[in-house]
Amino acid sequence: MTSIAFADPGPQGLLGLLNGWLLARRTAREVGHERAAAIAEAIEEVIAGTEPKLRALGHYDRFLWPVVADALDYIAELIARLPPPIELSRVAWARDPHVNAFFATAADLPLFLSRSKELRDFFQRHPSATHAFAILTLTRKEKQVFGISLQDEIVRRDVALTSIDFTDPTLLGPAATEEEVREEARHCALNLYIGLAKERLARSKAKWEGLDHERLILETRINGLRAQTRQGAEDAAGMREQIAASEERLAANGQERAALGSLPNRLEAMLKEIHRILADPRGELQLAPSSLRVDRLGIKQEGGQAAGMPANDLSLLECTTATSQRVIALVRCSREELLTLDQIVARVEPYLASQMGIRGS
Repeated sequence: MTSIAFADPGPQGLLGLLNGWLLARRTAREVGHERAAAIAEAIEEVIAGTEPKLRALGHYDRFLWPVVADALDYIAELIARLPPPIELSRVAWARDPHVNAFFATAADLPLFLSRSKELRDFFQRHPSATHAFAILTLTRKEKQVFGISLQDEIVRRDVALTSIDFTDPTLLGPAATEEEVREEARHCALNLYIGLAKERLARSKAKWEGLDHERLILETRINGLRAQTRQGAEDAAGMREQIAASEERLAANGQERAALGSLPNRLEAMLKEIHRILADPRGELQLAPSSLRVDRLGIKQEGGQAAGMPANDLSLLECTTATSQRVIALVRCSREELLTLDQIVARVEPYLASQMGIRGS
């Protein structure tokens, strides 16, 4: 019979194992505390951004905890899928197909960057920073145009083509490092959910507030008509008819307000609506890859169209919600690309600049 001998770790070995176990426990506990703090902070952001009165419901945090935790996990998955930042500069416009596609000319980049108040504020707060990382979002638009196309080595005219335009570029959350800008992206994603919830709650609140406003108007009107009737108004009969009609509408208003419930019931309904949105984070917000091939004029290349002609392959990520669809990318912006105020005026208002004696660069 073969016996298996186990090595005796000895006192020092046991101490090492114990220290390792304790370190792992402490690390896990710290991670757990950090996650709990992040969830609690996100819940407060959701409440502050939708309806602060929901804090009157003592259970709002416990009710939202699991769905907010799931939403944060999903957001972390999305942010991890964002590729490394691309450089936004005139040099990059000539060599990076994405920057080339996003902006019509290299000269557009300095003006775009300089118009970003958030970016200018960042560099003002960080005078020694030479660059900043940020989130770039754009809207991709496709439209049909007619032009010349090379198909199977034959030039064809009046061919239906698809033009790709990127409009409304926006810079968000400038930060000093890529890690920090990814954290900003997490906040932006959470704010998208908050915006969706706020928009839906606004419709319900508008109905409640509309009924309350109508009740006050009807009560004021009825009191006024009754006062005129008591004072011996000439058209007393007509006023009594108006009073009856107003009282009838006031009764219907009361039934509609009763159906909506009291304020606590309304708050519960609002909390449940927020819960419904956060309970389906993947259905409310998607980040999907999109690939296309465009030439330097922004014409989409499909099939054998313009085979052999110079074109760029674009790999995009599009963020889609119920109300919007935007291309999203992380970018790196150099301080050197920003224009001075005089240069901005010279480019935007040449006539004004000439009157002020300003010369553009």
